[in-house]
Amino acid sequence: MKQKMGFDKISDLDELRKIVAFLKEKIELLESSKKALYDLLFKEHRPVCPKCHSTSINRNGKYKGKQNYICKECKKKFSGLTNSLFHHTHLSFKHIEQCFECLIHLFSIRKTARIMKVSTKTVFTVRHKIMSVLKEIINSFRLKGEVKLDEYYLSINLKGTRKEKMPRASKKRTSHGKKKRGINRHKVCVVSGCDEFDNMFFTVAGTGPVTINMIDEYVVPKIGNTSQVITDCKSSYESIAKEKGWNLKQIKSGTYIDEDNNNLSEINSLHQQLEIYLSNFRGVSTKHLQQYLDLFCFLKYLNWTVDYHDQLIEFRNKICVKNTEINYLNLCDNYSILNFDDIYKNYNFHPPKTTT
Repeated sequence: MKQKMGFDKISDLDELRKIVAFLKEKIELLESSKKALYDLLFKEHRPVCPKCHSTSINRNGKYKGKQNYICKECKKKFSGLTNSLFHHTHLSFKHIEQCFECLIHLFSIRKTARIMKVSTKTVFTVRHKIMSVLKEIINSFRLKGEVKLDEYYLSINLKGTRKEKMPRASKKRTSHGKKKRGINRHKVCVVSGCDEFDNMFFTVAGTGPVTINMIDEYVVPKIGNTSQVITDCKSSYESIAKEKGWNLKQIKSGTYIDEDNNNLSEINSLHQQLEIYLSNFRGVSTKHLQQYLDLFCFLKYLNWTVDYHDQLIEFRNKICVKNTEINYLNLCDNYSILNFDDIYKNYNFHPPKTTT
């Protein structure tokens, strides 16, 4: 056996180390290839058209070992990696897995870039690619049984907005200085809810106090078969509860519990955890806030349902096979539901024109 492998010709340890290093390099090269990624992630999944989501497709030849397809409905040509995390990127599977691990531990973009040995822009893009596909998973959750609803308010954060697109004058990020107090149009309203089965949702609904329209559009679709809905004393919930037939219990202002021992302690605890979670990112831009809220819900789902040592594998398996439309070109677009120009229209601010 030794003679067949050529070990008898090895005279010293250094030569053996060179052979081991060479084999490791070959293995890493194979693992980082698009063909290997395709075989690892998409071979057992039925291909779906990334444009019209049709399953009526035909094979359309191979390119560099990867099977290509063509959609019968919209004639879109694609492969198993089209619109995936690995589309239009030179990152290896090892890099993507490192990004998953850093995101689970809430590492900053700079720290993740040092670990992955890539640029911060690359990390920022991959992070938002990952978070963008969480929306489909989070939207599939429905609250049932005993449901608790409340709101969480955040100040508008224009972090990352270019000077020529600013709706108001820039100001220092500080907790001091003049600002509008209380719940006003410059506060982002995040409607939230949880149930007795550890399902939850956090959704950006608009700005200012919660309204009937916000509840009807963003809360009602999240409620399934419920036995009881517990909220605070806002009148907006009363009219919706009558319309939908909810068994509504409201906690009066200044109290923490009613005569039936109903309370909002679980949802208030989640709000406190959300505040700590967001502080890890040193401020989250409002236009990307929903993606970070989806990540918060998904990480909670992992903590409550998956063993700690299996969380990375579960995270990877659920995300890698999903499609995303995020790329370098549309990454910084304002794809939130908020119109910042309308919110700050009373400021009559005209951003400076850029000089070329």
